[in-house]
Amino acid sequence: MDEHNSTRIALQALFALFLSLCAWHTQAEESEVVLNPTGRDIEITSLLKVSDSVLGEALITITADNDIQLPKESTIALLSTLVSEEALQTLDNASHNDVLVKADFAKAGLGLTFDLSTLECVISVPEDVSLTRQLTLAQSNEHLNYSEPSFFSGYLNYSLGASASQTVDEKRERVNLYSGRIDSGVNLGFLNLEYEAVYENSSANSAYYSREGTRLNIDFPKQGTRLVIGDMYNSGKLLQDATDILGVGITRDFTLIPTRNVRPKANQSFTLQRTSSVDVVVDGAVVQRLSLGAGSYNLSDIPLAQGNNDVELIITDSSGQQERIQFSIATGNDLLDAGEFEYSLMYGVPSEYRQNELHYLPEEKLLHGYIDVGVTPWLTLGLNGQSREDLYQYGGTILLASSMGITEFSGAASEHPTLGSGQAYRVAFDAEFGSDSNTRPQLSIIYEYQSSNYAGVRSYNIDDSPLNSVTHYASAFGSFYLADSLRAALSLNYSASVDEQDDYFSISPSLSGPFFATPATWSTRVNYRDYRFNDDEWNTSLTLSWPFGKSTRVIGRYFSELDQASLDYTYQDNIGNTGGVSTFASINRSRDVDTNVDMGINYTANQFIAIADHTTRVDSFDEDTRSHNTRVEVSSAIAFAGSNVAIGRPVREAFAIVSRHESLKENRLSVDPTSDGEYARVFSSGSGNALVPDLVAYNTRLLSYDVENLPPGYDLGDGAFWLNPGYKQGYLLQVGSDAVLTVIGTLLEKGSNQPISLIAGKAFYLGDETQDPIEFFTNRNGLFAISGLKPGKYKLELNNKKQQSITISLDEQSDVLIRLGEMYVD
Repeated sequence: MDEHNSTRIALQALFALFLSLCAWHTQAEESEVVLNPTGRDIEITSLLKVSDSVLGEALITITADNDIQLPKESTIALLSTLVSEEALQTLDNASHNDVLVKADFAKAGLGLTFDLSTLECVISVPEDVSLTRQLTLAQSNEHLNYSEPSFFSGYLNYSLGASASQTVDEKRERVNLYSGRIDSGVNLGFLNLEYEAVYENSSANSAYYSREGTRLNIDFPKQGTRLVIGDMYNSGKLLQDATDILGVGITRDFTLIPTRNVRPKANQSFTLQRTSSVDVVVDGAVVQRLSLGAGSYNLSDIPLAQGNNDVELIITDSSGQQERIQFSIATGNDLLDAGEFEYSLMYGVPSEYRQNELHYLPEEKLLHGYIDVGVTPWLTLGLNGQSREDLYQYGGTILLASSMGITEFSGAASEHPTLGSGQAYRVAFDAEFGSDSNTRPQLSIIYEYQSSNYAGVRSYNIDDSPLNSVTHYASAFGSFYLADSLRAALSLNYSASVDEQDDYFSISPSLSGPFFATPATWSTRVNYRDYRFNDDEWNTSLTLSWPFGKSTRVIGRYFSELDQASLDYTYQDNIGNTGGVSTFASINRSRDVDTNVDMGINYTANQFIAIADHTTRVDSFDEDTRSHNTRVEVSSAIAFAGSNVAIGRPVREAFAIVSRHESLKENRLSVDPTSDGEYARVFSSGSGNALVPDLVAYNTRLLSYDVENLPPGYDLGDGAFWLNPGYKQGYLLQVGSDAVLTVIGTLLEKGSNQPISLIAGKAFYLGDETQDPIEFFTNRNGLFAISGLKPGKYKLELNNKKQQSITISLDEQSDVLIRLGEMYVD
């Protein structure tokens, strides 16, 4: 523990002591709580929080007249991503020099309190001054002192499942399937080895075990670069396709490793710091509710309709904090800052998964690469190419920003060994509008062309022409608010195919808004498709989404195209914490299916996740044709860091094992508890360790903890760990230590018997082990308190002209709270 933390711990303990003594001696003579009874200003370094979310550390001053002061510049910087510009400007215009007081926060519509139970400063942010913000991939809190990950760590995730499928028609058929899946990782310093495999045993097929992939990862975080050797997925680049590969690859991508804020504009990816519920909003109404674990996602990971979607995600974590992300954009790439660049280079042999086995094609060689360079903050240029034996594909991209918006130009050409040459082009545009407009307009346009024989590496073994049935595709989307509660949108699409019979033009206007004065939302859309040679089509859809509290939502939908009506029910509570439950139930009918019923439950336990779901489909009640599918799955993990082992929920991008010191073996540990203490990310009791499985790689995390029934005076230190994990890295963290003793005493002048009042000092440990000096100070009566002491001898030195000192001895069998009484100093 460094001197800074030791100082803060000692001051916090003494501050808590002053509070209790003040309440005991004054018998609450004043109705207002006295924060500072010392008669002089006190400075303490403490956590600054909004609700139960920690912003960082701040130097807080409790003034002699019982007011709270925060440093203006750093506090405004911490609030910049949470509070509206108007509120920040009010704080910046405060007239109290370089500090902010409670009155300043009140003028800005904010609240400022000091939590006496935790000695933390809490800022309340009402909804009307809260800033709607996007999740960021940028690093923050670089000044913090992070815990170090274990040099040697690893995990094994295992999942066991059973399912039964039954079809009832002219003959009855039933298939039972038992499956297991493992994925594992081992970290040795900066090296990471991953392995995945699956096992299945079906009543209809023979049992098999198959390896799905093995790879060695080496990350260079400061450069945003990852080197991979083994089985890789090649995601390709714009206008490219992709295939899996066994080989070696190196990629510099600050979305993959977001260690630098190099992107002026967000892309279609986002990161969740913790497991959250996600409401998917399409055409202005919630159409689906998902549970997503901590980690990084792309828009393609969300189940949405194809095309230029009008999509917004509303993400709510277990603490109730809400984020909104909009994806109504056409340009899929990102601008890079001037001088920044990203690239990827992969070489190896293609791999395919067929007949339940992973097969390699060693007779073929595959090369993939691209590079994107930020020429200026408003111009990014890129080149890309792929080859598979004698098939070649190459292209380039221009991404240009202007006052009108973002424009993307892409072009590519290919040479197929049998089908010859091909070309592809793409133009995309996202308009930029001022955020102060009441209509909040949006506009996105896409045009793509691919010649019938334009080929990618996946087409190497295909000799049939055409490779692409759709040659021309254009799409435009626009929206604006007709009023504060009524939103209008319009989608236009055009598609031209090699077979002209499939050519069409479509137009889809939509309206959405709140359902009268209720929390429900509605949307309606009309789709008209004009085929070039076939009969035209039109259909309508209507969605009504009704939330009942924060946990329950009912969604009703109707699609005229299939004459389909559906009713969905979802319930989510305490997502991401132990005891979290997510359930759903859905019933729908259509022209072809009399009834389709789906239901399921996902339960998060302390050491496993259990999933059960069931589907019944009745094609026809008259003919008694139906099918049933039932599935049950349990997933867990065993992880190690150093010599410590823990069992818990499946590990995602990184993990931590939290153990308790011997002195706390009988106390229950809560890791990342909720503000009311009822729930926590994980718990630990008895002799077991706690496994925190869902840390996000290369995203800073404050992991808080709490211990029940602490002995009086026991000092837990900061009550949190600052983490900045690498990919698949594991931490070994310990709560508690042998430096838990707190002493209380009164210092008096030996000759005059007068208290040594309002004097600072330091406690120096005289034992063989090293410990930083711990600061303390006395009050007007000479009373002092020091926390974080070990058994042994300490020399207490006073910072006065006489440089007085006294030595105390603390026995190993002492209680954690030691009352020294009156001590006389020469």
